[in-house]
Amino acid sequence: MLKDYNLEQIKVPLHRIIPFSNVEGAGNRTSIFLQGCNINCLFCHNPETIQANTDESKLVTLAYLLEKIKESMPFIRGITVSGGEPTIHHETLKYLFNEVHKLGLTCYLDSNGFFDREQIHELLEHTDKILFDIKGMNDGLEKLCFDYKNTKGTENLEPVEKPAMMYRNFDNLDALLPQGKIEEVRLVHCKGFYDPYQVVDEIAKSLKDYPDVLFKLIRVHVKGARDPKFLAKHMPSVTEHEQLHQYAISKGIKKIFVIN
Repeated sequence: MLKDYNLEQIKVPLHRIIPFSNVEGAGNRTSIFLQGCNINCLFCHNPETIQANTDESKLVTLAYLLEKIKESMPFIRGITVSGGEPTIHHETLKYLFNEVHKLGLTCYLDSNGFFDREQIHELLEHTDKILFDIKGMNDGLEKLCFDYKNTKGTENLEPVEKPAMMYRNFDNLDALLPQGKIEEVRLVHCKGFYDPYQVVDEIAKSLKDYPDVLFKLIRVHVKGARDPKFLAKHMPSVTEHEQLHQYAISKGIKKIFVIN
């Protein structure tokens, strides 16, 4: 149970709010994009949210967010908090989710999955569903998502250190699936950084007993990327993307949505 708190005194860095969205979870939802991320994906389609603070973001109170959510009622089923990475704001979001539940709405997280479950356990307790990204695995993932010095999102030929958190992704997925916390698993298909078939193998193992969880297979795009010319070299063809789709079917994944 959460201790006494004052929504007027708790603040979060807000990037933007989309009052009505039907692509961030089931039903019509209010999507809240917070500022700041704990990784640095080269294909990030909203890289302006990676830094902790920007001129475009602003600190707002949870009371302000709650009023914005109420303005969208009764036309929404709930809210989805994205970013950036929302779990870095776990200490404040748990209070927002507690209040949103009192309105009869559901609370979703759109997460990269590289979080410490123990550290954010209170937020997870107040979270209904997670839209869970799988960024890849093994060698190459560190350059794709953990090259923090690469603020321009360009090609880097120098080695990048592999952080311990790089290996949390599937561990967190496998721990949260039995709890019914996962609504969809997403993979951005990007060439040259990881073996996509190996990643699909692992996703298939995770989803084997959860046929109702959606697998969203997304072909990487360059729109909004920091270095579109560089990223275009890593964009699979439609044929390559469809081959990966067919492979996912062959591995027993039941519920798949493909984005080209």
